[in-house]
Amino acid sequence: MNDAVSLHSIEAVRWESNYKKKEFALRKNVLHDLLADHDLGGQRWLDAGCGTGSLARLLAEEKGCHVLGVDASPEMISNCQPFPNTEYRRVPDLCETGLGDAAFDGVLCSSVIEYVASPPAALAEMRRLIKPNGLLLVSVPNSDLWAWWPALTLYWLTRGLGRWRLHRYLDYSKHRYSDAAFRRLLEGAGFRVEASRTYGGVRGFPALGHGTLMMFRAVRV
Repeated sequence: MNDAVSLHSIEAVRWESNYKKKEFALRKNVLHDLLADHDLGGQRWLDAGCGTGSLARLLAEEKGCHVLGVDASPEMISNCQPFPNTEYRRVPDLCETGLGDAAFDGVLCSSVIEYVASPPAALAEMRRLIKPNGLLLVSVPNSDLWAWWPALTLYWLTRGLGRWRLHRYLDYSKHRYSDAAFRRLLEGAGFRVEASRTYGGVRGFPALGHGTLMMFRAVRV
């Protein structure tokens, strides 16, 4: 996890510009879709692994939430843009945040679970933080090989280029799931899955219709 934090810390200064690219903009679209029928006005949310706060600001501006964004990278936190009803804090370990029990109406965790040492421990911590019947929005990589072959091919072909290799994050992204497998993991952690979406790919384009990422909306039970 520390290596993944170091990699993302290097990217912190230009991280916000990623959301101008299709593959990152899709994350906002999927979040909109999964929350379209939910009134979150006045709710308190946690953005776990907030990066520079793009999705935290979306929750605050478009859904009316009060959002705490946390990230293990001090560089990411220092590059968060101030915005009404958002605050940001460094938390070194997503599995032990030190935040209060049932402190949030919902938690967003986008593209983080794949880097943690123990996804079950991270999900258990998120459940502890969410009020009963609160929401979890969480994304993970899709294990479908058809989804990943373009990215994996570019990754392996350029590994000899060192820091210039493509898809460097794959050095540290350790966990991928099928839809059914992650649903079981969520259910085992005390959540009920309500919906999921598959999206993403090289430059945002799914390979043969197979997306590289999945986002789930689940309720804490």
